[in-house]
Amino acid sequence: MFVVTSDGPLKGRVLVIEADEQILGRRSTSDLVIDDPHVSRAHATVRKTAGAVLIEDLKSTGGTWVNDEQVSGSAALKHGDVVKFGNIETRFEDRGANMQGDDDTEVLEIEPSEAKPILSPRQGEVLEFLKEGLTNPEIAEKLGVTERTVKAHCQEVFDRLGARNRTAAVAAAMRMGLFED
Repeated sequence: MFVVTSDGPLKGRVLVIEADEQILGRRSTSDLVIDDPHVSRAHATVRKTAGAVLIEDLKSTGGTWVNDEQVSGSAALKHGDVVKFGNIETRFEDRGANMQGDDDTEVLEIEPSEAKPILSPRQGEVLEFLKEGLTNPEIAEKLGVTERTVKAHCQEVFDRLGARNRTAAVAAAMRMGLFED
């Protein structure tokens, strides 16, 4: 679990890691919610695997830090580690640490794979329209949905590609080879 230690309205808040993989972020639908403007909507992934807890930054704006070192790739967490999400400082507490022996968890570094993000068919359509430079009203008309629905699809595409706007989303998709032509 993470205990917020930085001063402010969130101080003392506890974020419990319950599932094998959870998304930490500002978005209300995140598994672990930190409602602070310095925390990205989808900021980091927390994974429990083989008895270890790993954290991976999701290309957040403010970065993820463990004991004052910026996380690139995955980092293994140990009981008592200071973990920062943007400006929010937390302390990682491992409930099982008191029950285990003295041995630290050993984590093997595995080369990161360039896995393409998974987009739904509708998100793929929206991304194609973004590439063509269509506006939200134009996309809504082509898809037969509301402009609000298009905005929601665009935001999901941005989040999955780690982009902040239309241009960055199209550029990321091109880098990842998501366009067929």
